[in-house]
Amino acid sequence: MRILDRYIILLFGRFFCLALGTFSGIYLLVDFVEKVDDFIEHHAAWPLYVSFFLNKVPMVVSQVTPLAVLLGTFLTVAGLSRNGELTAMFSGGIGLGRILRPLFALAFGIVIANFSVNEYLLPATNEKMNHIFYHQVKKNPVTFLREGGIWLREENRIVHIRALEPQRKILQGIVIYSLDDRFQIFETEEASRAVYETGRWIAEAAVVRRFDPGTGTVTRDTTLRNHPLNFHKDPNEFRNAEAKREELNFEQLRHLAAKLREEGFNAASYRVDMHSRLAAPFSSFIMAFLGIPFALRGSRRAGVAMGMAVGIGIGMGYFFLQAALTAFGYSGLLPPPVAAWSANLIFFLLGLWLFLTLEK
Repeated sequence: MRILDRYIILLFGRFFCLALGTFSGIYLLVDFVEKVDDFIEHHAAWPLYVSFFLNKVPMVVSQVTPLAVLLGTFLTVAGLSRNGELTAMFSGGIGLGRILRPLFALAFGIVIANFSVNEYLLPATNEKMNHIFYHQVKKNPVTFLREGGIWLREENRIVHIRALEPQRKILQGIVIYSLDDRFQIFETEEASRAVYETGRWIAEAAVVRRFDPGTGTVTRDTTLRNHPLNFHKDPNEFRNAEAKREELNFEQLRHLAAKLREEGFNAASYRVDMHSRLAAPFSSFIMAFLGIPFALRGSRRAGVAMGMAVGIGIGMGYFFLQAALTAFGYSGLLPPPVAAWSANLIFFLLGLWLFLTLEK
């Protein structure tokens, strides 16, 4: 490795680690302020505080990494430019592409590392974190969002839900088994889709079957339109189950989305999350690509402070755009690959334009 490469890598490493630590600390502090009331209200033991936030650290680091890459790249290039080091390198016959090569290599390495963390570490730490907060602290009943869907019990009924979207108040593939005192099934309600309206779950079309508990034979089989289901959980009670999507990696989401599509259910939100597992880590490379021309422009015209502020603004704009596009993907207004990757493409094109319009 040449001395120049080592110098740039060490310079970037210091700024990147400083930015990563700062952003992670701010994120955890804000989250602590938001969550501490829940811990206090439910009289949680102090080890639960520690365990919850330790398990949250990998997720926080993964989410702020692109912004840390942006700031680290900006400060590295802006510092080289402001100190005249870039000019000295150009005078020595070293081109901009050769100078930036270690930064791009580092950014690509961070993409791979971030994807590996998201795929292999985050599902386990998110599962532990959700279990601590929702079940050990808030004492919510345990629900399971896995390949087979959610199973839960309500009074004398056992309910199976294939897929749910609490934000839109929609259940898909719901089956309700009503049991008598001897734990025998005497009625089932099946619906492919139900919407929460006026305090009730309304199935567009429900098949209701009555059984003879003694023989198990069907005594009635009817199909009802706009049928209020015998199920009374509020959509807000499913927030913890929905959060468990964080516990699924790319391969699990891909398999689950394929199964739901095969069974005729709407898998758009799961496919958006699946593609986002790939697009989110790659944003680190986009941020590096975007931070360089902003650093060169900012350091020459408005100073490092103004350029840094612009860089952070660009990073926040990226995340707001990504969140909006993801919401469009969830609602079906955009195809899942478009919803997940459009922000990366837009900001890559912006960075390319900034590179092409740099002053020679």
